[in-house]
Amino acid sequence: MQGSIRKRGSTWSYRIELSRENGKRNQTERGGFKTKKEAEKAMNEAMYQYNNTGEIIENEKILFPELYKEFIETEAKSTRAYATLKRYDSLYRNHYDKAFSKYYAFQITPTMIKKFLTEKASSYSDEYVKGLYKTLKVIMDYAYKQKYTKKRVFDEVPAPPDPRHISDIRSYSKEELDAMAERLKETNVKTSFYIALNTGLRESEVFGLRWCDIDFEKKTIKVNKQLLFQDKKWCFCPLKTINAYRSVNITDSFCNYLKNLKDEQDASRKLYGDGYKRNFVTDRLERNKEKLLEIKDFVNVKVNGEMLTTNSIKFMARIFKNDLGIDFRFHNLRHTYATINAENGISPRYVQEMLGHAKFEFTLKYYTHVTDKMSSLARNALESNVTFADFN
Repeated sequence: MQGSIRKRGSTWSYRIELSRENGKRNQTERGGFKTKKEAEKAMNEAMYQYNNTGEIIENEKILFPELYKEFIETEAKSTRAYATLKRYDSLYRNHYDKAFSKYYAFQITPTMIKKFLTEKASSYSDEYVKGLYKTLKVIMDYAYKQKYTKKRVFDEVPAPPDPRHISDIRSYSKEELDAMAERLKETNVKTSFYIALNTGLRESEVFGLRWCDIDFEKKTIKVNKQLLFQDKKWCFCPLKTINAYRSVNITDSFCNYLKNLKDEQDASRKLYGDGYKRNFVTDRLERNKEKLLEIKDFVNVKVNGEMLTTNSIKFMARIFKNDLGIDFRFHNLRHTYATINAENGISPRYVQEMLGHAKFEFTLKYYTHVTDKMSSLARNALESNVTFADFN
């Protein structure tokens, strides 16, 4: 392949000899460069692309707002969950629009993106900045796939550190759990507390549970949906990942607790008669389809049958803080479930399956978060198996 540079009027251009087509000469020429150096650089990039891909990709002039709109309409709406689309929209309106709206996609450089992320890191959490990075990367990768840019700009943008550090794990002690359980004894929300602690389910999974999801014979709970508040209404929504669809084992004692709870709810339904609350939820389990359902078998309900939602967590956090001095996060019950399993030597693969983690590394953080109990178990195991007479 040969190339040449020449000046045409006040600008510079390059010409490249491509492979012959049907025995005929095949050339491509691009112009409009302000300097000879710019033309040479563009020619070298074009020749490199052609040698490696068999084609020359030109930067197409599509502004970032147009790129974002096209990405949402042609790809995201058919492949992303509703909640993800809402998050994209929020990030675009609050961050990307102001930073990149005046630029063409090909004008957005690694340096610009690094500066953008650094500025955001001074005002937002590591988790939030990680989300900004990942979403912008998805959009710019789409631009490259559509040949709006010549290269993957994020190849030169290092990912922010993963914010899910071991130090973020907060599990509750037996004393704290006993105190919290005692405080919730006469409340409607104690069941959700028990479910999370005994299963490791996420809050949206806990409040989406129905009695039809519980198999009392096999002592398992089927997790196949989550309850989310979308468009000012409560909706059944798909889980975030394939791994999140799972069957969670429960203990004999907790199974008995749930059986007794179901009997109590059946008795309340008879007592209230027509006054027993009717609960309606929008079913969005199928993409781009929804229907209104009456749900008669929610596990988490008030005595009168009214469904409980994740709004109840605010009540828990308030009374635990005010009455017990405990800073409460519902998600920490999931951490506690995982930590108890890790401390007692349960296989991390089993815990991964119960928690529905997509990546094994998420589960392993509980096992690297070594506690005194784990150290004691390890010492006892060695004491029992590799102690010899010479040691005495």
